Amino acid sequence: MLDLSSVPRSLLDVTLDVVSAVDASTPGLDPSDIMVVGAACRDVLHAALGHSFATTATLDLDLGLALSSWDVFEEVAGRFPRAGDTGIRYQIAGWTVDLLPFGAVEDPEGVVDPPTRREPVSVWAFEEIFAASAVLELSESLRIRIPDVPGYAAAKLGAWLDRSKWGETKDAADLALVAYWYAESSRVQDRLYETEAGNEVLVAEDLDVERAAARLLGADVVSTIGSKRSHELVERWPGDVELLAGSFRLGGGQLWPGNPVRRRQLVDALTRGLGIDTQG
Repeated sequence: MLDLSSVPRSLLDVTLDVVSAVDASTPGLDPSDIMVVGAACRDVLHAALGHSFATTATLDLDLGLALSSWDVFEEVAGRFPRAGDTGIRYQIAGWTVDLLPFGAVEDPEGVVDPPTRREPVSVWAFEEIFAASAVLELSESLRIRIPDVPGYAAAKLGAWLDRSKWGETKDAADLALVAYWYAESSRVQDRLYETEAGNEVLVAEDLDVERAAARLLGADVVSTIGSKRSHELVERWPGDVELLAGSFRLGGGQLWPGNPVRRRQLVDALTRGLGIDTQG
């Protein structure tokens, strides 16, 4: 589904500068254990899928760090000045960067408590997303990881549940963008029309391609994060469904989905893909 070779180099310049600086100053951290997440990940995936319209703008960069111990994180944190008081935000190569440790340092699973911070940070499903991630080549000698589309969607589902309870709705726009990617993808449409499993989804959604694509997205998220994480997601999903449906639309002035009824239909289809009966 992804052709990362088609991504404009300009979209990778900031990540290259930051990762190069980290790599040069922190020998204990292998670049292959770095995963770009957040807005930078979204914009790379957007371009790789052949889209060029503007998404929500941001200047921040988030990097997940797959760690075996806190020693490596403290090594990275000691090399760069802090930005603000979050305990995970640093100035690296002239850019503001959030460093999100995960892996063996999680305790309990899905939560980390960095020694530089006053409170825990959620990194729910990062290990599973990392395991399914793709290689992102920043230069001939520097390669990191990037979530695939279902992995990015999984991270956004978790972020929605964490942040929407405080009234933050920005993750709904990112989820709508992923649903749009699926709806517009020729490969997704091939799956719907040319495979038995896809035919079943298409029929179940009354031959509505956009709804079927959203349902397939939900199913792909489940396949990516596995049964344990999926069970955790289902127990919490969707939070405030009216808030989600009302905010489920593209940013950047794009009018998709076109009306509130359609937004709710796509949210419900995504929910069915996660294995939740929306009629219950």
